[in-house]
Amino acid sequence: MKTIHKVGIIGSGKMGSDIFNYLSDFNYELVWYTRNSDHKDVLKNMYQKKIKRQLKHGIINKDIYDFRFKYRIIDDINNLSECDLIIESIIEEHDVKFEIFKRLEEITKPSCVLASNSSSILPSELSNDNQAKNRIVGMHFFYPIPFKNVVELIFSEFTDEIIKEKSKLFFDDIKRFYIVQNERNAFILNRFLLQIQIVALNSLKKYGLGFKQLDEIAKEFIPEFGLFEMMDHVGHNTMYNAIMNYSKMDSDKRKYEPILNKLKAQKTISDDQSGILFYDRDASDDIKEISNEVKQDILDSIKETATKYIKTYSEEFQVDLYDLKKSLNEFCGLII
Repeated sequence: MKTIHKVGIIGSGKMGSDIFNYLSDFNYELVWYTRNSDHKDVLKNMYQKKIKRQLKHGIINKDIYDFRFKYRIIDDINNLSECDLIIESIIEEHDVKFEIFKRLEEITKPSCVLASNSSSILPSELSNDNQAKNRIVGMHFFYPIPFKNVVELIFSEFTDEIIKEKSKLFFDDIKRFYIVQNERNAFILNRFLLQIQIVALNSLKKYGLGFKQLDEIAKEFIPEFGLFEMMDHVGHNTMYNAIMNYSKMDSDKRKYEPILNKLKAQKTISDDQSGILFYDRDASDDIKEISNEVKQDILDSIKETATKYIKTYSEEFQVDLYDLKKSLNEFCGLII
C-alpha cells in the first residue's frame, strides 16, 4: 500500500535538482523548496519548459502534463508542512542541516519521514530530540541519479519500524536499488572507495606521478571516474568534511591523516587562487613516463585493497555480499 503521496525536496543545487527531476517522472505531488526567491522563478520556468517539451514530443500525455504542472517550487519552508516525505539535499555542513531539521520537526506532521541526502552525517546527529530522531533517516543518492541505480538507506537505533517500512516502499515505488545500513556501517560505499583513494595517494607520492596520470591507471579497475577526479568533482571542502566524519567511524584514524592533510593544503591554496583542483595542478607537474611494472604495481595495490575491504566490510559490518558488490558496481563500475 502506498503511504507516501506528497514529497518535499530541500535544496536547489546539483543533487537537489537531480532528485526533483528524477521524482518528477513518478506519481507524486512534489514541493521543491529553495531559499532564494529569484532562483525559485528560474527553476519554475526551466521545469515548465521541460514538461511542455515532453508534451509536445509525445513523451507524456495531457493528463500527466496537467498533474506535473501543479508541482510547486517554493521559497517558504512552511509550505512543506503537509508532506509525507521530505528529502534534504543542502550543503554538507552539520550545523546548517541541523537547523533545517529542527524547523522541519516543528512544522511537519508526526508521520512525515524526514530524510537527509548527506554523504557523511548520520541521521541521529541531525536532532537532539529522541522523539524526532525516530523519523529521521539517511537517503544517500548518488549523482547523476538516472545513471546510478543505488541509494544508501540509513537507519539509526531510534528509527521507527513504520518509518523504515515507508522508506523501503518508497524506493520500491521509484525503482531504486537500495542497500540498508545502520549507523555503524553507514556510507559504506564512499568509505570503501576512500580506502582505495588512500592507497592511490601513497602510490602517487611513491612514484612521483600526477593526479590525472594515476587516475588513468586506476580506471583500468574502477572505470566510472578517476579517484582524484571524483574529489575535484565533489569539492575539496566537502571531501575534507566527509573524510573527517568517516575517520570518526574507524578505530584506525591515523591512516586518514595523509589524505586529510592533502585536502587541507588544497583548501588553503583555493582560498588564494579560486578553483584550484587536483587536476589543475597537473598542468605544472613534470609528468614522466612510467614502466609497465610500476603501472602493474599500482593496479595490484588497488585490487588488493578492494579485495581486502570487500571481505572486511561484508564480515565486520554484516553486509550482504551480493548487495555490496552490486552497489559498488552501480556506484563506480567496480566488478569484483
